[in-house]
Amino acid sequence: MINTRYEIIKKLGEGRSSVYCCRDIEFPEKEYAIKILPPVKDNHEQEVFIKEFFTLQRLEHPGIIEAFEFGTIFHTNGEKGIETGSTFITMEYFEGEELLSVKKNFNEKNLKEIVKQICAVLYYLHQSKYIYYDLKPENILVSFKDENPRIKLIDLGLAEYSPSPSDYEIKGTAYYIAPELLKKESHNHSVDFYSLGIILYQIIYKRFPFNAKSELDIYKSSIESAFDFQSSDSFSQEFINIVEKLLEKDVEKRYKSSLAIIKDLGFSLDVSITKEFLPAKVYSSRDDVINIITKYFADKSSSEVFSIRGFDGVGKTSLLQKVQELYQDAVLISDVKGKSAEELISYLLRQIIFSNTVYPNLSEEEKITLLNLLRKSEKAIIDELRTTIALLTSKNKFILLIDDFNLYDPLASDFLVEIIPLLQVNNIKVIIAETSGHSFLSSRINNIKNINLGAFTKEEMILFLKESYSSDFPKDDIKKLITANADLIPGNIKSFIKDLILF
Repeated sequence: MINTRYEIIKKLGEGRSSVYCCRDIEFPEKEYAIKILPPVKDNHEQEVFIKEFFTLQRLEHPGIIEAFEFGTIFHTNGEKGIETGSTFITMEYFEGEELLSVKKNFNEKNLKEIVKQICAVLYYLHQSKYIYYDLKPENILVSFKDENPRIKLIDLGLAEYSPSPSDYEIKGTAYYIAPELLKKESHNHSVDFYSLGIILYQIIYKRFPFNAKSELDIYKSSIESAFDFQSSDSFSQEFINIVEKLLEKDVEKRYKSSLAIIKDLGFSLDVSITKEFLPAKVYSSRDDVINIITKYFADKSSSEVFSIRGFDGVGKTSLLQKVQELYQDAVLISDVKGKSAEELISYLLRQIIFSNTVYPNLSEEEKITLLNLLRKSEKAIIDELRTTIALLTSKNKFILLIDDFNLYDPLASDFLVEIIPLLQVNNIKVIIAETSGHSFLSSRINNIKNINLGAFTKEEMILFLKESYSSDFPKDDIKKLITANADLIPGNIKSFIKDLILF
């Protein structure tokens, strides 16, 4: 059991990190994947790992693995091969095989369907101003249901939002890196198409298009070698032609868009693809609120609690996620509506205890006391709540973020209101998000400061579209339609765009 919460079921794979299937006692209704990075990795690898979590949090596409939480492993209860001090991310569990391991029904028809799905994900990423940079067979999981393939892309640690075309850092896995990136020339999203071409070449010819082994020789071959595209008994010439265009060394001759690849594969742009044309989540036009929060955190004497208020869709959750990204000592409580009061308090305490800011500062005796507490019944945990909060806050200064604060059941709400004064006394910074249209629970808290989030201004809406979509997306047309027909609440803008696409 990891952190008294995650029960390991089996190992799924290993690379820079290890991945396991697990059960989460806080959300026991389904299995999860937990990706674990050992503590021996360097700081850069650690930064890439945590960056992947926040990247996945922004991406909403059925072809991309979903991430839920990240943290540090402080207690393992003897789990073999898992070290304390490791960083972890919990994700959805997708029961699939790596692309090159798939043996079932691996014919051209199914491969085309797989490539279509990959291209649909790439279009979503590219239109949302991301470049993947690390497309390779190991990062493509495939499962079959009723003989039909379904894919998930994983490992987005190298993916970049709006990268500079003059950012000449070589990124990716040697065999799959595009020539222009290797030559440190200006590049764009088509570097991902080159990677896709190498993958398909491997599948067609059971080899790479060059014999190089060392990294330097691979780079040289990618830049200089002319690739051979001989005919195949298993794949049509039309399909091989697509691969040849993907592997063009001249970027201008390569595909410009994933949609063009899908068309050449013989598919139409039906609703299964176009309904995902919504952009990834972006944090936009709320810098003034972040500045206020930053000053609040810097004021060590302040015992205020901040309430972020607004209707659904104004970006309250995104704001809390942004604060969590900016401040490593922030503990976020979200996506827990429906828990009973006992379950909610148990979950909240576990999140605080095993945070990077709290657990390392506890004495061995305090750790034993708290671990024993978490093994007790939820009722017993609540009976000792005041003593536990006093222990946790006496020498630990963390930030507590609570989403949907006024949407819990009444008993859970009572406990939350009871806890917050205990935090205020010890100068623990607390930010809550409350939904307008419901009674504001924060009215029962002393020394509360309200921040109201509302609709975008027209200028903020324009900036939102600019930050949400790539340069070749018809933003001007969308802007005119939104201005004429929709309100400017961020969530409603996205819903309106979804309706435009569907119609």
